[in-house]
Amino acid sequence: GNLPVGCKEFAGHLRRFAANKVFRGIRIRDRKLDGTLDDTAFVSDLKLLADHDLSLDLVGGTEILLFADRLTRMVPLLRIIIDHLAGVVVDGKAPPADWLEKMKALAGRPEIYFKVSGLVEGTGRSDGSAPRDVEFYRPVLDAMREMFGPGRLIYAGNWPVSERFAPLATVQGIVGDYFRSHGRRAEEMVFSQSAKAAYNW
Repeated sequence: GNLPVGCKEFAGHLRRFAANKVFRGIRIRDRKLDGTLDDTAFVSDLKLLADHDLSLDLVGGTEILLFADRLTRMVPLLRIIIDHLAGVVVDGKAPPADWLEKMKALAGRPEIYFKVSGLVEGTGRSDGSAPRDVEFYRPVLDAMREMFGPGRLIYAGNWPVSERFAPLATVQGIVGDYFRSHGRRAEEMVFSQSAKAAYNW
């Protein structure tokens, strides 16, 4: 869902939507987060989300990693899903040091999950020429698997945005081939079980 966190209408909207079992949480995107965790109304609304056993998706760059780290200290029962690997740059080489450092800080936060999406978008090749070869994405995928394990990683396609960078079959094939090479259990976690845990299906 997309509800106005920190506004007086939030609690009423949340009660109404939370009554529907299909509603699994909210997503915050395209919003400046600086100072929001110092706003008592904003934090109270996120506590309400946790009280309803719902989740929070975050979309953005590395700034959402610092936000998530602080938020888990304030609302420890809230499950948080980081979308699109926080906008990591993908160039076939080791991930950027700043991104890696902020990701490692979240390794000890079991309530934080990560969508394995945004890989082809991370190449910046918006002409549709993002590589299909898993090796090109391996440095980022290896880092995520080593830091968080398949149990905290969730496959997501990001279609139709991803279509500008590569066909959906390429997006799914990269992640599928990578985790299949680590065994059936890893594949099942990333493509099914982790999402069930993160969204409490």
